[in-house]
Amino acid sequence: MNIITISRGSLSATEILARKVSEKLNCSIVTREDVIKAAEKYGIKETGLGDLSFIEKSPTIWDKMSDRKKHYLSCFQTALLDFALEGSIIYHGHLAQFLLGDVPFVLRILLSAPKEFRIKTLMKEGGKTREHVISYIKLIDERRQEWSHYLYGVDWKNPSYYDIVFNLERINIDLAAELVSNTAAQKEFQSSPESLKIIENLHLAAKARVYLQQSPRTKGSEVEIEADVDSGSLIVKGNTPRVGSRMWESDIKNVLSKVEGVKNIKVIKSIVGYYE
Repeated sequence: MNIITISRGSLSATEILARKVSEKLNCSIVTREDVIKAAEKYGIKETGLGDLSFIEKSPTIWDKMSDRKKHYLSCFQTALLDFALEGSIIYHGHLAQFLLGDVPFVLRILLSAPKEFRIKTLMKEGGKTREHVISYIKLIDERRQEWSHYLYGVDWKNPSYYDIVFNLERINIDLAAELVSNTAAQKEFQSSPESLKIIENLHLAAKARVYLQQSPRTKGSEVEIEADVDSGSLIVKGNTPRVGSRMWESDIKNVLSKVEGVKNIKVIKSIVGYYE
């Protein structure tokens, strides 16, 4: 089984590369739009971020102060892992690899190109003027940087976040597809029973976070969740003031007891704040 992520740029090359690799490896192609649609059942529309093209606007002060980010990422991660549990996938979108960070066999690809190459390619693809294309490239680069920092706290251009970075001015899509397919066949990027178990555990933990965000009693809770599918166990770690800590723990357990497959819930509290 393979999971390949291709970070989307301003060029249509990501879609073409995904299609060519899919044909070679017999993998399903999954886009951000596919994940958003699948995440509707988890309440992603309630976040107000699911229907938003990140090119349309920058994160607002309200976005940064609200719990929308946590809810959005929980919904998106759960839906993305739904696809991964069905078999090999090639995801092309923005920065999904950060939601798969604990899965060791994910192959992370970035397509890059010098600015002048991007300008000429977009002018040819869209029939736009040079001035229009330059403004567009500047806009999407700025917005991608803003959203990647807001959602994941990272600089998406940092090559250390990827396993392969292709310069499309020097490496054409056919060669890139061949290189990706050959790399994906290596044992380092093939699943194992142990790594598949990691995906199952991540999925259960992500779904648990969705449940917490959906409940008025636990929405916005700052917690870490570890899951074990085999035992149906959840370990929830979080901070709470001494006053109300028992009710907080009770609310956490009541909400998470409704998650399918969960049998045991352990809450580890750290008492913080004025009442410590």
